[in-house]
Amino acid sequence: MMNFNDAMERALAQARAMQKQVAEAVSKTAEQLKPHVEKSLEDARELQATLSKHAEETGELASKQAQVTLGHVNEYIKIGNEALRESADRTRETAAKLVEQSRKVVEAATAAATSKERD
Repeated sequence: MMNFNDAMERALAQARAMQKQVAEAVSKTAEQLKPHVEKSLEDARELQATLSKHAEETGELASKQAQVTLGHVNEYIKIGNEALRESADRTRETAAKLVEQSRKVVEAATAAATSKERD
């Protein structure tokens, strides 16, 4: 079993990888965008699995923090799946939403990691 700090460090690293991938996607042409969105969704699903496992294995406060972050990840995946179904031009608009959602994921993961360090 992974301890809390290790789990949160892993989740934070996954969140940052997801954020980096979608930020790179936004700078690409519409045709080049979808592979980056697909990769960011893969990263998001890995983060989702890490957070779900972590929420099951930790105390109530840590579990609540993981659930908040997981909620942002779930929304990110929903938006990303929409982007993959859209036309190339609409995908760029949706990718901008992914950037904002990835910011929320990283902020929530950071808050969860730093609040445990303070405890």
